[in-house]
Amino acid sequence: MTTRERGNRADTARQGTQELAALLDISMAFAQATDLDRLLETVLARSTALYDAADAGALFLYNPDEDCLVARASIGYETEPLSRVRLKPGEAIVGKVFKQRRGLLCATPEQIALNMANLRKENEAHFEGARSGVSQPRSAMCAPLIAKESVLGALILVNLRRREASSHCQEVFSAADLHFLQGVANQIAIALENARLWSEVSRAQALAEANRFKDEFLASISHQLLTPITSIRAAADLLTASPAKEGKAADSLISSIARNTQRLQGLVQELLDLARLQRGEATLSREPWDLKTIVRESVAAIEPLAGGKEQALEVETPSSPCPVLADRGRLEQVLMNLLSNSCKFTPRHGHIKATLQDEEREYVVSVTDDGPGIPLAEQSQIFERFYSNARASGEKTGAGLGLAIAKTVVELHGGRIWVESQGGHGSTFFFTLPKGERS
Repeated sequence: MTTRERGNRADTARQGTQELAALLDISMAFAQATDLDRLLETVLARSTALYDAADAGALFLYNPDEDCLVARASIGYETEPLSRVRLKPGEAIVGKVFKQRRGLLCATPEQIALNMANLRKENEAHFEGARSGVSQPRSAMCAPLIAKESVLGALILVNLRRREASSHCQEVFSAADLHFLQGVANQIAIALENARLWSEVSRAQALAEANRFKDEFLASISHQLLTPITSIRAAADLLTASPAKEGKAADSLISSIARNTQRLQGLVQELLDLARLQRGEATLSREPWDLKTIVRESVAAIEPLAGGKEQALEVETPSSPCPVLADRGRLEQVLMNLLSNSCKFTPRHGHIKATLQDEEREYVVSVTDDGPGIPLAEQSQIFERFYSNARASGEKTGAGLGLAIAKTVVELHGGRIWVESQGGHGSTFFFTLPKGERS
């Protein structure tokens, strides 16, 4: 073996080792990535860095709905013009590689021009805008992304340097470069296929979760509806069977029917209300209001309930108006829900305070009680539909819809809602609202 042959073999071994290391590096990027777009950008950047001739590149993925290839990641191009490019299968270098399912090497500007000849005018304009003033690439290579029997897109690397600015750099890709690029493209295709399969698994899990939720809903709502219905039926049967249609006994039965009917109507209304809100069918009727007035009048409306348990009810608001553009009825619904919950769970002779604060960019409304508090483990679930748990011994739980409605209403207004609590030390519910224009 001659010295030259040994040198060539050493160069080949060295190149092979470098390529394996690069593929390992790219594979590690797949393993660590959690976001597909970020993964594609990372892999494209690392692929471009492998070649002296590469100073720009793009990763196009096929969109079956539009029957075209769209750039999902790029380097060395202006992103916004390139994102407008829509390449049909067979159009230009990327489209040809996609359609023919094999790599393409263009070592000269003339070869690039020949393979770009069928580029549509609108795409040509977008490419020119994306190349930052460079008229044409000097060389390019492109490899298809093939997963099993499907072509998912194409990876293209190009040389955009001007000749006078890059005389010391390699400007031409080789057949060996293209061969290795195909290995990189295969890795990307595997990652994309795995992401697709994972998405299908996630959809299946979401469907299973929806079915589980439906079963829980039916069980929960059946239980909630059964109690008042049973009471109404029992009261009606007793009233019908009673020989004396008048008197205290009859009045008590009639009162029970009315009370449970009202409870049943309220529960059904909450269900319909939440469904409309979350489907976007219930629009907000936004008008200018003084949030201070809404808070104070809501507290006044809850006073009889608090008075029945001899609870101290306090309200604190700024002296100046607090203008908001909001649906007053919906805001009152939120406040009444929070205030009535506080009355319900606060012991007799307890204390409840509603506060409105004027912050820099928003208003913050809070309702504080000195009830039993909410365990930390439950605080992340308390605004979920049908979540219901008694905070105090002997307290009846509701259907678990009120706080879910409050959360939806606040978020539709552009605000946030949360709770702060320690077990045994009371709870404070907060929600924010964006400020309206001051008059």
